[in-house]
Amino acid sequence: MRTYRHLIGIIFTAWIFVGKAQDVHFSQYYFSPLSLNPANTGNYDGDYRFFVNYRSQWKEIGEAYDTYSAGGDFNFFPGGINCSGGFLVLNDRSGGNLNVTKILPSFAIHHSLGGFNFHGGIQPGFVIKTIDFYQNTYPNQLNWTTGQFDNSLPNMESNVSQRFSFLDLNAGAAISKRFGKFEPELGYSWFHLNRPKESFLQNNNSRLPIRQAANLMLRLYAGKRLILEGHSMYGFTSEVSDWVSGLNVEIIFRQNPLYKNSVFFGAMWRSGLERNPDAGILTAGLHYEKYTFGFSYDVTLSQLKTSVDMKGAFEIAIIYKAFNNRLQKREINCERF
Repeated sequence: MRTYRHLIGIIFTAWIFVGKAQDVHFSQYYFSPLSLNPANTGNYDGDYRFFVNYRSQWKEIGEAYDTYSAGGDFNFFPGGINCSGGFLVLNDRSGGNLNVTKILPSFAIHHSLGGFNFHGGIQPGFVIKTIDFYQNTYPNQLNWTTGQFDNSLPNMESNVSQRFSFLDLNAGAAISKRFGKFEPELGYSWFHLNRPKESFLQNNNSRLPIRQAANLMLRLYAGKRLILEGHSMYGFTSEVSDWVSGLNVEIIFRQNPLYKNSVFFGAMWRSGLERNPDAGILTAGLHYEKYTFGFSYDVTLSQLKTSVDMKGAFEIAIIYKAFNNRLQKREINCERF
């Protein structure tokens, strides 16, 4: 067991120093709107909202992945133009050692034309990455007297820092329109547009590649009490791809112009176009007045399933959305003219 844990530690350490890991991701990515697309800032019917997300993955192999996020956004109308502001804070711990914190303010503008809703957003931010040398051991820390590694000894890694930070820049766009019982929404986003330097190694000019993501939501109002909602998101960089798709079935118990009370459940699938399937995802949740609660569980299907007994990630999302207090202007044609 000790050898196994050392092997896992070596894998994580190598990953840390290469510095080309994929970004934070959620299975219920649609419940983390500002990390999916900056254009989602304020893209809802309401004055303001707050949201939190938590994801815990692969506990069976130690302190593998824990992801936390919190944020909020609001709408305002200078000169009658629908603008939005918001913020997102992300914290991700990998292997119990690599710690990533992102502070991301977001801004967006929205416009309706010919029944289409257009959204554009930008998201500058600040990212901090740290590691703790004392949670790892290195070849130079072998104690020849005891025959064991001792992380209190000098690691002789003079070219490695335990902390670095950089400025980041993301942007995105989205479009939606309702066609009778169908309501599709298509979004596209770009991350790390400024290609910041990212490396724990000093004098290293490694730059973070631009990541792109396309997402599609298709909502079908199948009946007075039934909504089918399909989701698909494909993200990629120069070396990594991630494809998540699935369907939620929503059953409505009560609905009025302000809110609806309903439950939903469904299943999703995570894979990559150039690799084996990663996980099957079970989803469930409810909408209750101003609140939305979402839950999901990943069943590991990759080659790691033997080591983790097919266990994967547990995820929870909570969203609070305030009602829209802005007066809606309506045009009523006069029959005399």
